[in-house]
Amino acid sequence: MASRAFFDPVVALRAAPLLTSTCSLWFAWDQHFFLHLFNKPEIRSKSNELLPTYFGYFFRGGVTRVLVLLSLTVSSTLATCLVNHDSHWANNSLRWYTAGMVLAASHLAFVPAIAPKVQAVIEDTSKGQSTNDLDGWLTIHAWRGLTVDLAAWACFVVATVRNIQSS
Repeated sequence: MASRAFFDPVVALRAAPLLTSTCSLWFAWDQHFFLHLFNKPEIRSKSNELLPTYFGYFFRGGVTRVLVLLSLTVSSTLATCLVNHDSHWANNSLRWYTAGMVLAASHLAFVPAIAPKVQAVIEDTSKGQSTNDLDGWLTIHAWRGLTVDLAAWACFVVATVRNIQSS
């Protein structure tokens, strides 16, 4: 039988929401970094040609990663709150886990604002000016990352620290 001195599954479960929300936040920042490069003035005209096709492939792969990470964040938060309910209640981390989970799930509340921008870029509805549509997507994406994604991560940091301090 494995010793809990080397690996404690309860500790891993308590840290899982922080780990998955860190991955989500990092992925969001990477998306912003890599996509904003298309809108640099010196390459913008070339980007307008490439962007619809590129963004179609990029988005299909990206949305899968986002949904997997969000699912892991929500499910690991629910699991740790159910498994460790009494200790989370005692060290006041339960409210932080709950807030983090709600904020992480709120990422999806931005879909109605993001979806038309994604569709416009992929379908090139602006007829050769897809970088303008990408600007709109990047703006909403940045606001989402700096609000719900960052706030969810901060809540999971507090929850995890409270658990470490009470151990």
